Amino acid sequence: MTQPQHNSEPTSGTIEQLIASARDGDGSALGDLLVVYRKYLVFLARTQVHENLQVKADPSDLAQEVCMAAHGNIAEFRGESAAEFAAWLRGILSNVLATHVRRYLGTQKRDVRVEQSLHQSLNNGLNDASKFLHSQIAADLTSPSGKFARQERFLELASAIESLPDDYRQVIVLRHVEALPFSEVAQQMGRTVNSVEKLWVRALAKLRSSVSE
Repeated sequence: MTQPQHNSEPTSGTIEQLIASARDGDGSALGDLLVVYRKYLVFLARTQVHENLQVKADPSDLAQEVCMAAHGNIAEFRGESAAEFAAWLRGILSNVLATHVRRYLGTQKRDVRVEQSLHQSLNNGLNDASKFLHSQIAADLTSPSGKFARQERFLELASAIESLPDDYRQVIVLRHVEALPFSEVAQQMGRTVNSVEKLWVRALAKLRSSVSE
């Protein structure tokens, strides 16, 4: 008899069901759940990978490390909602990023004050990126759908951003996650302010089109 399979693109209702099943030890449910959150993790990791670290830490690889750690530590998760699961994954991602930063810097001995500063910086950055996905502009970009409840639309938005062309994604991150003025965005992207403003308009239009499909 064929066993029922979990939906690879869960609806709002089944996300909480998958969380409950994963907490009960269902590895298949956890796997399906992490598929849903993977692009969210890639997006968050991308916003925190500094230019001098990008060669040695690919956002997709970092997300994979988080997923592997989640499989090994799911028994520690006590939440029930999509937002609580996202917060738990952000904590794991912060630890993964800290490990890569220490490795890149060649830090052998751990200084408590440096450790605290590093984790605080990473946590703040990850929280800022996550807040953008819940912000008013994010709400304006998304529209009600049967796939995700309003409070879970951040997953859909993160996936849509990760599907954008690199320059579209970069201008959105610099402008809305890092909150840089157009002059600084232009400097970082090696473009004129005028071209960056036009790029930003096209990027938002493309993003809005992607999430409404």
